[in-house]
Amino acid sequence: MLKWENFIKGQYSMENYNLLQNTLNFNHNYQLDNAISIESGYFVFTLMPSLRCSLNCPHCYLSLEQRRNSEIMSIENLEKASKKVYDYYEAKGIKNKYIVLYWYGGEPTEMGIDYFNKAMDVLNNTFPKEKGYVLKHTVLTSLLTVDTDIWFDFFRKHGENYFQTSFDGLMRGKNYVKKWEQKVKLAKEQGLEVGTISVVNHELLKDGARNVMKYLSDLKIKEISFLPFMWNEQNDGKSYNKYAPTMNAWSDFMIEASEYYFEAKNNNEYVPDIGQLSFIINQKERPMLANIAAQTLFLLPNGDFVLPDYKNGFQEYMNVFGNILTQDFNSVLQSVNRKAYLRRQVTRNNNKECLECEHKDKCVMEFWKDNKENDDCFGGKRYVNWLLDYVKKNNIKINQAISY
Repeated sequence: MLKWENFIKGQYSMENYNLLQNTLNFNHNYQLDNAISIESGYFVFTLMPSLRCSLNCPHCYLSLEQRRNSEIMSIENLEKASKKVYDYYEAKGIKNKYIVLYWYGGEPTEMGIDYFNKAMDVLNNTFPKEKGYVLKHTVLTSLLTVDTDIWFDFFRKHGENYFQTSFDGLMRGKNYVKKWEQKVKLAKEQGLEVGTISVVNHELLKDGARNVMKYLSDLKIKEISFLPFMWNEQNDGKSYNKYAPTMNAWSDFMIEASEYYFEAKNNNEYVPDIGQLSFIINQKERPMLANIAAQTLFLLPNGDFVLPDYKNGFQEYMNVFGNILTQDFNSVLQSVNRKAYLRRQVTRNNNKECLECEHKDKCVMEFWKDNKENDDCFGGKRYVNWLLDYVKKNNIKINQAISY
């Protein structure tokens, strides 16, 4: 989410950062003057009003029942939830509020264009510009089920000519890649900017990072992000064992992709920005609440505010902090579950390897989890070490890396 950092710099006083410190109630001497958090006015409001999706992706964290029969949050309840967030910020008296409205799923477009148009009216009216709110809408879609005649106009009007789409290569099959490519090319022909999010899997490893980078470069993708393949209750067993690489393999993939990136830049060739690369290079020294845990909440159809958490070491599940339909927003933020969750982000559950890591301020891990034995950590330390060493040897300046 660092692509909006330029807006945020210099906007918040220590008084606002102290809101976060008071919320966490930590007995630790952490510097929060660089914190960018929900409490200080920066909220990545991840909207999941429906979990419906007609696809069956191997890495998905949702059950078949959830994907096929999920309820849809009513527009009335969406308005109620948003109004409570508004009431929270108005009560706090925070002057500048930046809200990234990130539409996630499931496949969010399966709720239909009428739902989205009504939702835009509700959200834009609830968070007015004249009250200091800056809104950014971003939709993440598979593209496969999208009616381009309808949705491309929507992305132009409400997404500032931009949307994100998932790209996982042949893990989803040749037919998927063919259809996906056709729609990406159509989007580019119509002047839209496209970002991709990829879950690194064995099929992408077979293709090789350089080939993947060239493919996405040829499509003129604007920015890309490569995520590790996470273990969850739905892909436990066959899918995870078949497609999930080790973190060592993830770091190798990232090193190869970054080598391609720097070579292309040096040759003045088009290449998409790599989110993890830019994040690491641009990151200044900062508190350990440096990941998005303090910035983000996911809103589920039933009103629960959640974040991904991990049990049995690194098996993903959703941790519920509270329900916005039955509670106020401050109660959700102050909940026992959220305080404990954020405390673990800071203390890394007293994981010595993480706490003593020289690059913990540049960790690419979104949410803390245990590391696997005999493998690179989930923060991709081997990749981080390689990248920072490369930057130092080649005298690459911070402002040469593209913000993401």
